[in-house]
Amino acid sequence: MKILKWLGAAVGFFVLLVVGFIVLFLFQADDEALPQAAAEETLVSSTELEMATMAQDSLQSDVDSLMAVLAQAQAELDSMVAVLTFRDASILALESRLTDKDAAIEELRAVDVNAQEMARTFSTMNIEQLSPIVGQLTDGVVLDIYKHTSNKRRRFLLEAMGDDRAAKLTNELVTK
Repeated sequence: MKILKWLGAAVGFFVLLVVGFIVLFLFQADDEALPQAAAEETLVSSTELEMATMAQDSLQSDVDSLMAVLAQAQAELDSMVAVLTFRDASILALESRLTDKDAAIEELRAVDVNAQEMARTFSTMNIEQLSPIVGQLTDGVVLDIYKHTSNKRRRFLLEAMGDDRAAKLTNELVTK
């Protein structure tokens, strides 16, 4: 896309230079012709006048053609700029979403680490010690801790929850 952008700019610059040289040439030719004509004080024949008019018309058509090419190149450049602007906006939006997702992943990792630490702590407790604590935890927290508890200690955690809540947790684990 950068190459197309630079190519469009180069074409536009080239067209402007060509138009500039043609206009400069016309003014320079007029400026040189006037002092010579005044100095010689001769009349121009009708054929010379007709040839000059034809040359001027030809140059004018060349200028018009170059202006059309310039307008087309400018339109293409504007189109490319619009596409690049849309692409850049899309990239920024995707980068923002990616940053949000990275933050969410980091948050989930922190929760996972905390759940692992709590599972190690709970593995040192017996059922009587676990019951009041587990009774106050949300199902999601208990589920995260359960996933990080060893198979031997999971039984203690389920018993500490009570029959109804243990059944509910089991249903959640199986259906996920």
